[in-house]
Amino acid sequence: MRPERLSDIIGSVYDCVLEPQEWSRTLPLISAFGESAASSIVVQGRLSGSGSRVFEDGAHQSYLRLYFEKLAASRMPTMKQVPFDQVGEVATMTMLAGERETLNSDFYLKWVRPLGFRDVIGVLVLKSGKRVAWFSVARSDVQSRFDEGDLRQMEMLSPHICRALLISDALDLQSIVSTRLAETVDHLSTGIVLTEDSGRIAYMNGSAAAILKDGDALKSRDGRLLATRPQARDALSRALEASVAGKAPPASGQYAVALPNEEGSGLIANVLPLQWREGRNPLASLPGAAAVIIQNPAEGAAPPMEAIALLYGLTTAERNVLEHVADSHSPQETADHLGVSVNTVKTHLQKIFAKTNTSRQADLVRLIARSTAPVKKR
Repeated sequence: MRPERLSDIIGSVYDCVLEPQEWSRTLPLISAFGESAASSIVVQGRLSGSGSRVFEDGAHQSYLRLYFEKLAASRMPTMKQVPFDQVGEVATMTMLAGERETLNSDFYLKWVRPLGFRDVIGVLVLKSGKRVAWFSVARSDVQSRFDEGDLRQMEMLSPHICRALLISDALDLQSIVSTRLAETVDHLSTGIVLTEDSGRIAYMNGSAAAILKDGDALKSRDGRLLATRPQARDALSRALEASVAGKAPPASGQYAVALPNEEGSGLIANVLPLQWREGRNPLASLPGAAAVIIQNPAEGAAPPMEAIALLYGLTTAERNVLEHVADSHSPQETADHLGVSVNTVKTHLQKIFAKTNTSRQADLVRLIARSTAPVKKR
């Protein structure tokens, strides 16, 4: 065995982390290294309907593949000698066959001999919440059995295969988390922009894209986030620079920046670093170093009236009154719209005040605002 040959194979194994199709190039190297007629990796999903993925080199290995798939689904009785609950342990055919004479065992007769194989080495190389995977090499019936030297070679190689598949599994999970988080953030009515150095935009959700397209108070120029008014531009630039460096006001953890437009209204931006308070990163799977949360004080998402009514035990009539109060309608306007007397509305309001522990219409409006999630209407 040449060390440089093993080193080349290990390098090829890690090439498969980001490009699983590279196993089709790597497995022949492993087969040759172990003087084997065939090698394979079977990745079996543990969740219903997740299926399997198979990479093979050499002779047809359908029976072995079926064996591993049944083992993954816990439909295969295993012998006490089979170390398939320990990732990385190398199992010889003697271990797989159990105590019986190897060539007379059910494992050999049902799963190995029909493929024209004489000997098999198997390794459990991945066991995560989502999937399990096995690696195996096999010798044909015209080759000799694997010996102790062959076993040691596989023991040197198998940790790297385990590590490569573990990294692939973790990266796949991270990708799913990132995708789902991006989809969730995209449904917010609040604009979210993630920036890197000098305000360079790394990510923005749909609401932020609409705000920047309007360009009234905030815009994008050459891929960088800029306020339209000079004074606001300087304030935003300072907040972004500090946030990218991981600095933030200790009390709030964010910088509040006013972004006025030419018409005397505008937006409010809260800028915060993604790394702060002992390294926490609430948006770790999305790109960027600073987050800019953009709100239009004149706009907001629809309040969850049904949930608020259930929470405080409001009647249908009280909920109807509350909905109009939330829109800043006066008692008289509410009465006109609902077709009831103003005294009826006032009676309902007094009951709502008592149930929500408030005393004024303004308190109710604030309560509803605090209960409203910034999610876009669909």
